Amino acid sequence: MSKNIIDRVNEAYYGALGTDFSKKTRERINWIVTRVTGNKVLDIGCSQGINAILLGREGKKVDGIDISRESIDYAIKELGKEHPSVQASVTFKVSNFMTDDEIEKDYDTILLTEVLEHISDPEAFLKKTLAHLKPGGRLIVTVPFGINDFIDHKRTYYYSLLAEQIGPHFKIESFDYLGRWSGVVCTASPEENLPFYTKENLQKLEQGFYALERDYMQRIGTLAGQTAKQEKELKELRQPKESGDTLYEQLKAQIAKQEEYIRQLQIETVELLNREEDALKAALAAVNKIEDANRKASYIEHRYNVLKKSRFGRVQLKYWALKKKLAGRGKK
Repeated sequence: MSKNIIDRVNEAYYGALGTDFSKKTRERINWIVTRVTGNKVLDIGCSQGINAILLGREGKKVDGIDISRESIDYAIKELGKEHPSVQASVTFKVSNFMTDDEIEKDYDTILLTEVLEHISDPEAFLKKTLAHLKPGGRLIVTVPFGINDFIDHKRTYYYSLLAEQIGPHFKIESFDYLGRWSGVVCTASPEENLPFYTKENLQKLEQGFYALERDYMQRIGTLAGQTAKQEKELKELRQPKESGDTLYEQLKAQIAKQEEYIRQLQIETVELLNREEDALKAALAAVNKIEDANRKASYIEHRYNVLKKSRFGRVQLKYWALKKKLAGRGKK
């Protein structure tokens, strides 16, 4: 009865698991709820509660049960977001359908959506389900169509096995194929089933196979396109690796050239600084000589001024001037 706790049907219904999966989930859920009859509904293996809540919005009284505490907690949380009238119409509880003696026995419709594939003994399970339906009540069943190797799936359903399991207990009203799921509408009726393998049922089965095959082909095409794209990207990644080596060598050569240029500039700069230092030293030496000559000239000028101001000095100056004059005549 139970569905694995990772079943995320509510999230899928509202688009949290991708657009395509959401569309397919909504189509299946809508198929289920539109086939409910009567006002009192039991949703066995209700998972996150989407079927029960949608039916509760229409005023139906729905009991949802699931063996997973996590799923029921999620369903209760989602129900808390609904209008009080919906909350009053829907109940959720953790329950094992096969051992729960408190479940009522007069439901108008019972839902078994993605449940039978988890059950080890579908014979006993369907007998107990029949006991909880009103005479003439409706059973709605959905199972994965074809191979679905989920960890706790007990078997694969196409058409024959599902019809053979349900047929002894319920009158099968219709078989439908919902992409990757099969849907069966049954009645709690003593009437015998018509032959299962009719032309109409065979045509529906072929249409179901076609839809499933088309879906897989589209998915294969998508994956092939993704693979081709990834191979192209991988090839492009490999090519730059080879050209990248050349580019690396080019950059390395450019860097070496720049480093040599910088080294030459450094040498020239040092030589220029050395020349400027020598020129500065020569200039300083010249300045020192000039300053020394100036100091000597200032000293002589000072001595001359001192001599001019004294009587002895004036006599001596006249003596030097006369001596210079006589020396000039002697040369003539």
